[in-house]
Amino acid sequence: MRKNNNKGFTLVELIVVLVILAILAAVLIPALLGYIDRAKEQKEILNAKNCLTAAQAELTNLYAKNGSNYAEGEYVIPGGTHIGGKNGDCDIRGTAFAEAVLKTADLTGDKEPYCLMIAIGSNYTTQTGTRPYTVTEHDKYTVYYVFYIQNKNSKPLYYYNGEWTKTNPRAKGTNTTTELFTEYNVIKDGDKKDLRLQYYLITCKAKANFDSSFWSWLKDLK
Repeated sequence: MRKNNNKGFTLVELIVVLVILAILAAVLIPALLGYIDRAKEQKEILNAKNCLTAAQAELTNLYAKNGSNYAEGEYVIPGGTHIGGKNGDCDIRGTAFAEAVLKTADLTGDKEPYCLMIAIGSNYTTQTGTRPYTVTEHDKYTVYYVFYIQNKNSKPLYYYNGEWTKTNPRAKGTNTTTELFTEYNVIKDGDKKDLRLQYYLITCKAKANFDSSFWSWLKDLK
């Protein structure tokens, strides 16, 4: 009879293989998770940039239709709920403009952002006193600020002074740790310094009302 020379793995060999697999998993899994997180972050940044592009495109279309056909102090983007005075904020959730921005950015339905807000040049002909910047028609139809959160657990993204950042912008001068630059509705840096802004809330699942509690929530975001 032929002798059977087939041998299986010994217990020691199996243990060695398992140890090697455990070491590889310990090394590779964090790297893989980091790659997934970075890919997710890049996707959110891309979505935020698409919202900026979409909002600017819709404002350009609006300017082509309406131009300067409105009185000083009226809101350039129509259909919203006005908050505050002439330079107050405007809630445009559910309006044709807001829906068009989300559709163009391909962020409707389940992909709708947790919060999206833009700001454009305030509808003032001139601003005097401490804020002498002259607001042009170009300013009134240009997006200068974007606040974006993809979902409840995402980090906020901010666009201002022509750049995207994860840092909540603060006012220059005193109390820089507590005062949002948006509290004064004015750009603090760059070539548009002292340009007063109007804020339009496009979508927000975090807050029901676009009021002082909204700004308090925004201030506390990290």
